[in-house]
Amino acid sequence: MLSASRVFAGYGGLPVLREISLEIRPGEVLALLGPNGSGKSTLLSALCGVVRATEGEVRLGGRLISGMDRRSVSRQVAYVPQQFAFTQGFRVEEIVLMGRSCWLGPFERPGETDRRKVEEALAAMELERVREKPVTELSGGEAQRACLARALAQDTRFCLFDEPTASLDPRHALLVMERLAELAREGKGVAAALHDVNLAFRYASRLAFLKEGRLLGVFAPREVNEAVLETVFEVRWCFAPGPGLSRLAFPV
Repeated sequence: MLSASRVFAGYGGLPVLREISLEIRPGEVLALLGPNGSGKSTLLSALCGVVRATEGEVRLGGRLISGMDRRSVSRQVAYVPQQFAFTQGFRVEEIVLMGRSCWLGPFERPGETDRRKVEEALAAMELERVREKPVTELSGGEAQRACLARALAQDTRFCLFDEPTASLDPRHALLVMERLAELAREGKGVAAALHDVNLAFRYASRLAFLKEGRLLGVFAPREVNEAVLETVFEVRWCFAPGPGLSRLAFPV
């Protein structure tokens, strides 16, 4: 289990998160939704120890994450931030291979397992044809998928994604969300900050809504109604039937 208990966190003494309690369970996709600046990115950063909680606790498998070294955390939690910068000179394949670094010693060379994980990640994100390409020559969507592939190659129990579909066209957005759902079916715990409510309805096991640094509630997709969305986003919503038994939500 990866959990936050009454967590406060922020930057430069300015609070962002206020008394957040939340858990990510193995075998689920947890969607984080809320307006810009609601604390979704900070919460993901706190859950992997990148941002330290000023109050409260973040625990990974029962251990305080603040007392764990980065290698130990990285072997259990993969994190893809919203913004990323690539160093010039690296090829896509090399970037994805970096996801295996937490499993290697200081001078250890990648082995067969590492290479297999990289191949699987490249295939999952449909990056085989650009594997030899310098990352600085990628499109925004390709760069996003390279970051996601690196996290897949890391092969951790928990995966945290900050707006994983933000730079993607519709087909690749669905590809990524299908892969996140597949990770959950494999028993991994997945959390993703999303702005697309309908993607959350379709793929998430639970939806956590944040506003002004506070957790307003956690719901199963079928429990979310117009009132919940209007409270969070301060705009009216309506629902319409979607494919099968699903629903689609629209701001109006």
